[in-house]
Amino acid sequence: GNFIHRGLEEGVSKNLRTMKEFEDCARTIQMEEFKDSNLEEALPLIKTFFERNKNKYNENSLVEQRLSANLEDLQFIGYADRIDITDDGEVTIVDYKTGKSDVKPKYRNWQLGLYALASRKFGTPKTLVLEMLQKDHPLEFQIDNKGVAKEVHSSRTQFSLQEVRQELVQTARAILNARREGFKPCPPEKN
Repeated sequence: GNFIHRGLEEGVSKNLRTMKEFEDCARTIQMEEFKDSNLEEALPLIKTFFERNKNKYNENSLVEQRLSANLEDLQFIGYADRIDITDDGEVTIVDYKTGKSDVKPKYRNWQLGLYALASRKFGTPKTLVLEMLQKDHPLEFQIDNKGVAKEVHSSRTQFSLQEVRQELVQTARAILNARREGFKPCPPEKN
């Protein structure tokens, strides 16, 4: 996973425009940083990425971008794999997923929601993408004017940025409170 992320980061930051350039970049990274990684296993995922994204990133795209948001005096930090910014200021945030398993909806919503809340310094966040490289298509959400992110491929899947904000703050406060009072064991039936 780290090897693929590094290759995609390097390729986008250099604005590579062909699959051959991505392959050469991956070979160089493997030789320099990831000698134990299997290039032949990584290339199909890099190819999937390239085919899906070759017309989406550009010289203005940001990679491994630190995002921070202060929500009710609590500091939240995340790192977006890529942020694409159009000339009219619309922002697309992309996170690469190299594993086969699905991301639980709650954690997906928290990750993408935090990125949307923290990316406003770059422009108006309009699209959130989990680039699921081992799936048939990415999970892509469009954010409407009310702050509701709706999945492009399924009208049933959606989440509210305001609800994500409230859940993040509530959870963070509960953790801080538990830290102050001392963590208590959970009942065995709750695992």
